[in-house]
Amino acid sequence: MATKIIKCPQCKNKVTVQANPGEKTYITCPQCNTKCVFTFPEEKTIAKTADTSFAIEVEGLVKMFNGFKAVDNVSFKVKTGEIFGFLGPNGAGKTTTIKMLTSILKPNQGTARIGGFDIRTNAIDAKKIIGFMPDVPGFYGEMKAEDVLHFYAEFYKIDKDTRNTKINELFEMMQLEDFRRKKVKTYSRGMKQKLGFCVALINDPKILILDEPTIGLDPQTIHFFRKMFMTLNQKGVTIFLSSHILSEVQEICTKVGIINHGRIIAVDTIDELGKKTMSRKNKKVLITFENITQKAIDAIKKISGIIDIQTNESKKRLEIEIESGKNIIPIINQTLVENNIGVNRIESKEATLEDIFLSLVRKDK
Repeated sequence: MATKIIKCPQCKNKVTVQANPGEKTYITCPQCNTKCVFTFPEEKTIAKTADTSFAIEVEGLVKMFNGFKAVDNVSFKVKTGEIFGFLGPNGAGKTTTIKMLTSILKPNQGTARIGGFDIRTNAIDAKKIIGFMPDVPGFYGEMKAEDVLHFYAEFYKIDKDTRNTKINELFEMMQLEDFRRKKVKTYSRGMKQKLGFCVALINDPKILILDEPTIGLDPQTIHFFRKMFMTLNQKGVTIFLSSHILSEVQEICTKVGIINHGRIIAVDTIDELGKKTMSRKNKKVLITFENITQKAIDAIKKISGIIDIQTNESKKRLEIEIESGKNIIPIINQTLVENNIGVNRIESKEATLEDIFLSLVRKDK
């Protein structure tokens, strides 16, 4: 029911009218007794969706706890179809940011759009298209695993037939089919993580937000999850992944954002961050031999610009640190040829995500 003040067509007296949008109402002017019909205008529908090229758009997010800024003016964008790595030391603000993206916490300032839906004004619409998995999923231990999925499916009002089909698919995909009728309290850590992932997928989300999903898992289970992330991404699901396993992030993420002390200090592809961050540092070269001889090491040590030489345990590889700005790989190669030293391979050692991460965080201090 809406309220509107109109003017009488006869005496111009103001009359208060109440009706629903689009509804006709018959009114009589209390001053001149003129009768007329008034139709309330239809409410204009405002488009809820924004630019679909971005799955997540964060603008100036701030979160305060007792006067402390846990998240300080954070802004970044995640393209639709990306696997975006969200990195930072413990206490940097990662989980607090994620809780705001998933509407668990309300920001003090700023906002974010999930699939075009503003988390402040359209939180329910945003939740319908995301799947969320915290680092430690919480379940009622006495519930059976399949009852857990039915429980969460009801939040999305998924009809019974669709729900049963989807639950069957999830148990099979996550290799939990033989344990679906077991109580959750009997599940191992890895099985609970898999069940938590099932919950995140129950509504066929367009965007997955994962907070340390593989923490505390064995290498085999981590590899299993990694394959799941890649498979879902190939099907068009955007993945926002917070993780401390930097090798995992480097392997599967198309772009990363690094947060420290509540502030974003870098957002880019790993290659670009490597070029920007490590450009002033000393370079490293790896040389692989059939067998390393002291003659080879002594010959290389004489080259100007060599800072350090390390051998690996198998005695088949040298790691050479070279002064920044010097390209002496051709000189190393020539020296080895002149000394009749056989080499299998010479290669530059690229900066790893760990190198980049540590360099940026140390610099930010």
